[in-house]
Amino acid sequence: MAALVMAAGCAKEEEKAAPSVAHAPEIQVTRASPRKIVRVVGQPSFVQSYEQTAIYAKLASYIEKWNVDIGDAVRKGDVLADLFVPELREEWESRKATVEFDAERVRVAEKDVEVAAARVRASAAKLEEAKAILAKYQAEVDRWDVQVKRIQGEVDKQVIAPQILLESQNQLRSSAAARDAAKATISTAAADLQADDASLDRAKVNVAAAKAELSVARSEAKRVEALVGYLKLYAPFDGIVVARNANTWDFVLPRTGDPSAGARSPDLSPGQQAAPVYVVDRTDIVRIFVDVPERDANFVHVGSEARVKLWAYKDEWLPASVTRLSWALNVKSRTLRAEIDMPNPGAKILPGMYAYGRIVIERPGVLAIPESALVQAGGKSFVWLYEGGKSRRTEVQTGVEDGRWIEVTNRRVGNPSGDPFGDEWRAMDGSEQILIGSNLSILSEGAEVKVTGPSPDVPGAGGGDAKGSSPAAAGEEAAQAGPAPTPDAEPPPSEARPRPAASTNTNPPGPTAGS
Repeated sequence: MAALVMAAGCAKEEEKAAPSVAHAPEIQVTRASPRKIVRVVGQPSFVQSYEQTAIYAKLASYIEKWNVDIGDAVRKGDVLADLFVPELREEWESRKATVEFDAERVRVAEKDVEVAAARVRASAAKLEEAKAILAKYQAEVDRWDVQVKRIQGEVDKQVIAPQILLESQNQLRSSAAARDAAKATISTAAADLQADDASLDRAKVNVAAAKAELSVARSEAKRVEALVGYLKLYAPFDGIVVARNANTWDFVLPRTGDPSAGARSPDLSPGQQAAPVYVVDRTDIVRIFVDVPERDANFVHVGSEARVKLWAYKDEWLPASVTRLSWALNVKSRTLRAEIDMPNPGAKILPGMYAYGRIVIERPGVLAIPESALVQAGGKSFVWLYEGGKSRRTEVQTGVEDGRWIEVTNRRVGNPSGDPFGDEWRAMDGSEQILIGSNLSILSEGAEVKVTGPSPDVPGAGGGDAKGSSPAAAGEEAAQAGPAPTPDAEPPPSEARPRPAASTNTNPPGPTAGS
């Protein structure tokens, strides 16, 4: 009797555990439709200055005087420290004197050119004068030659006494001698003119050489002047001094900075050997980093909506937007670096603060189905397709999701041809009829299914609020709700963001609609 009672009890339990499938289950049908999926990528991060400059000495020098200390606000161009190199100062004075000396040489050479040019003009005048004298004496020679010939005829006729002929011949010879002397004077004047021309050319060359030497001297003076300019360390921008390794009469080197800095000094070089004299941070803007996963990298762009929370500054979500992207992915983490610039009025946001950043990812035109139509088994995703009045379980590949909708990209169709290179997957095109409802668990492969009608375009089984029935409405609803925390986002350390003991939420709270 006890055995019969136990058997009856077991039968009742089995009847209660397994619903009857004598009749075909009534299930609704939906299709994958294009939809805009809005999701949020959140990552822990930290604050970094928009610019941070480590200032080293250009020259091996002594620190003559340091003017600012850590925490001091500086303006662009302020002198942070004065350096001292005695031999450089002496060289600078010597170069300036050399420039003045070479400039005086140029002025003297230019005066020599003026003198040589005057001599050339004088020699040219003498040459013209000698030529004029030659013409005069040549005319005298011609006149006396004619006179001698006329008198010779008269003497032959015994009209004029021979003594007059002799006097005329003497006068002719005197004029010829004066003419020859004038020719010699012309040759001398021409030679003098040529010599003066050469002197003028040489004086001009001397001027060019003096100017070249002056140019070299000025260039050397500018070079030394530039080096002297490195004897003052200037603030590169408006900011705050965050590190000082300067002490009076410290000897600093270009490659190692201040050798007297301790091994634990801040802002040492990666080799732990070079300590900058100063480190200055820019304070008006800070940067927040968010690493975007690979699958969302192509959908983040400059201007994408973002939110940032800094618990040490304000325990609220601050609106922001993506300022720049690295374009290339990190080969180790396969993430895209996104940077968010935030104004920092009053320099209240400090570099190094812990931060949490979120970026809104919008994926328009995604073929998506309600998450309730998806079945998980063995680490794989399946849907039930409605084909010929029967249900057929099909493995699918999924993409992004927003907690309500999930992207479906491909479905497994097998490889009936046996081609080793054949594709077992086929892209979803939206024509597939997908079963949806609360009783998917009772379906079996090839079982008959009774379709009661199309499913409303909302997650869950039949019915529901028609508010989310369109992609635009879903996008607007997600936008109004604001970025929500992603399941895989790790929360910041508890010591950085204390929470009440009663709270069981492990993810940072999302911003409210008004944040």
